[in-house]
Amino acid sequence: MNKLKRDGIDVQYQYQVTEDIMRDYSFGNYISTLRERMGLSQYQLGVLVGVSDKAVSKWENGASKPRINTIKKLSRIFDVSVDELLTCEYGTFTGERKDLFTMKKDIVKLAENKMRELYGDKIPLFILNRFKMEKIILAESDELLWIGFFGFLQEKMKDKDYYFEIRDSQIQASLLAWLLGATEVNPLPAHYYCPHCKKIEFFPDKGCGLDLLEKMCKCGTKFKRDGFGIDVMNMYPLSKWNEIHISKKAEKLVTDCIEEYFAGTGVLQKLLVENSDDKDEISRFVIVLYGMNNKSATNRVHDWRELCQIMSEHSGITIVTNEREDIGNIREADMDLAQEQINEYYQFAIDNDEFVSFNSKINLDCIYQNIRKPKYSDLIDILGLTKGTDTWNDNGEVLYKSGKKLDELITNREDVYSYLYRKLNAKCCDNPSGQVYEIKENLRKGKYTSGRMPKEIEELLVEADVPEWYIDSMKKIRYLFPKTNLIMQLKKKMIMYFNNKDKQIQKSK
Repeated sequence: MNKLKRDGIDVQYQYQVTEDIMRDYSFGNYISTLRERMGLSQYQLGVLVGVSDKAVSKWENGASKPRINTIKKLSRIFDVSVDELLTCEYGTFTGERKDLFTMKKDIVKLAENKMRELYGDKIPLFILNRFKMEKIILAESDELLWIGFFGFLQEKMKDKDYYFEIRDSQIQASLLAWLLGATEVNPLPAHYYCPHCKKIEFFPDKGCGLDLLEKMCKCGTKFKRDGFGIDVMNMYPLSKWNEIHISKKAEKLVTDCIEEYFAGTGVLQKLLVENSDDKDEISRFVIVLYGMNNKSATNRVHDWRELCQIMSEHSGITIVTNEREDIGNIREADMDLAQEQINEYYQFAIDNDEFVSFNSKINLDCIYQNIRKPKYSDLIDILGLTKGTDTWNDNGEVLYKSGKKLDELITNREDVYSYLYRKLNAKCCDNPSGQVYEIKENLRKGKYTSGRMPKEIEELLVEADVPEWYIDSMKKIRYLFPKTNLIMQLKKKMIMYFNNKDKQIQKSK
């Protein structure tokens, strides 16, 4: 009896097998066996690796083999070494990794308990599959340790007025991170759920949950409305460096929380950066794994080049301290807004130029004239058009006036990723996830402007049936905001508006 213990994903597998049988396994059979034991479909494995399900099928039937970089990804997903994959032999974890796996296991278990608390014991298959995929994605990543910490920190920040904001679009796209309280963005599709009887209804064609009409459950409880429709592929690739912004008076609390959370693990080091031109006070913490060469992660970093090298090798966090004193933990606020409240804030935002704070030259009058009863997703799209660079002027504005709808325009990174992924995957692109990520990154950095979109990229998009007007719009954009960031900005703006309104009402009394 051999035992394969996968602490990182909180699953144990037991099976009987002889060495002779294992030697007879082909690479394709081996991949198929590992995939099935983890409960993954060919499509799900393809998403995790960044290839189509057709490519996975070819591996398993022996028609082709993955490239070495893909084999490395498979080794991380299945938690076996590259040698084990190539020789088709099962292995086990080394002892030096178990402590970290235990810590990650506890974080995942905490998220799972929260999921069952919210959605009951009969969790819909869609949510379970999403949770399972993320658990596999994060199992080998130290990003999971930071997600757990961010949730811990959010809890410590509860009921405090400190300014505190996590800036990482990959974390904010994670269901597991949302369950732990590490992000304010629920990435599931728009849905109703009943906090009493746990009934849940999904509406994937809606922009977000707040676009749904208010509704009562059959049990007599008012449905909660949530979900912003952010696909799991927007977590790729996981960043190794996160950033949080805090107010000055929150600095000691954050430092104390770091020490408390990572106490006794031996994985954390603080980096001090010399010759920094940053106006804000910056601290950097890096996770150093057991068994690694830690010489690069010294207490003092001499220049930015050295820092960048460490950033590429280790998972870490940048803490930016400034004097801003806005609201703190916005997750605690109930954003189950009625249509009348959305209408009210929308009019306030128009009258006070809330949507044009970054660029006063942007004129949205044509949108304002057409939208009298805005959806919550409309506000997100409008904010994206105004925050991005060249997303509206001579671009989205022209398309909108020509008859394109607001939700068709390019307004944020996540919607672009999901749209292009579906297009490329339908055409059996060999590496849709990786290809789309590269396109999205070049788009957000403005690398397609001034006729610089490579011919092969444009031909790929045309072959995938991406409309010409969409491609032309991509060529004009100089910077594109993450949707998760826009959602948090909008939440914060609306919470501050209604909080100030309540204060004024109290004063008048």
